[in-house]
Amino acid sequence: MVSVKTRRLAAPVVVACAGLLGSAATARAAGGLSVTPAVLEHTMKRGTVGSMTLNNSTNETLKVTVNVRPCRQELNGTLIGDMRSTLNRYVHATKRTFTIGAGQRHKITIKLYHRPKAGSLYGGVDVFGKPTNTKGRKGIIPQYRIISKLRLNPTRKSYKWRTGAVQLRGGQVILPIRNLGNSIDPFGGSYSISGPSGRSGQMNSIAAIPGRLIALNLGSTRGMRKGRYTVAATVTEGNRRAVARSSFVIR
Repeated sequence: MVSVKTRRLAAPVVVACAGLLGSAATARAAGGLSVTPAVLEHTMKRGTVGSMTLNNSTNETLKVTVNVRPCRQELNGTLIGDMRSTLNRYVHATKRTFTIGAGQRHKITIKLYHRPKAGSLYGGVDVFGKPTNTKGRKGIIPQYRIISKLRLNPTRKSYKWRTGAVQLRGGQVILPIRNLGNSIDPFGGSYSISGPSGRSGQMNSIAAIPGRLIALNLGSTRGMRKGRYTVAATVTEGNRRAVARSSFVIR
């Protein structure tokens, strides 16, 4: 939870798309605002793709704004909600702004209006609520933000990717991979490193949002002698596999 003050306003926030590639039952912001379910999953098609129930258990009426936002992804697979942009041109709530009284519930319906070319869409439903009655109030006024998860899966999966040159970062050997397909099926596989002190092993799987760049970990450089090394990594996603070859130098 992150608290941010702007002109006496504080915002309990559930950020990020944590769980977008996993599962959860309820998304909740401190202070009594929650959404059920926390994950909406549907096959990509125009029309209604799901609904969720917003529960306001605070003691005041809130003005609510709903946006569908993309996620940024770090190399280790961690997902972070991108608050600077939206996916509203493709998919959005049928009613994007409304008020919800203290102790009330409200149904939010999400519809897909335009299909992305990729044939899939993964992001977060950003629900932001703030009190309607703030005139004359002093001190901290709470605001609430919840980002639940939206997965619109392709009707037919496409496994495509591009690997980059092996890199050394933070004492680790990593293999960058950009997901050029439309699925969030995880990338994994095995590797073999030959050189002054070679080794082989399995790479821990990481799911990547289509279009995003992640990196599979080939282990630590600790104990490896100086010199040039050659890597052969067998990358797998779904039923596809391909060998990526690269090299690196430890100086």
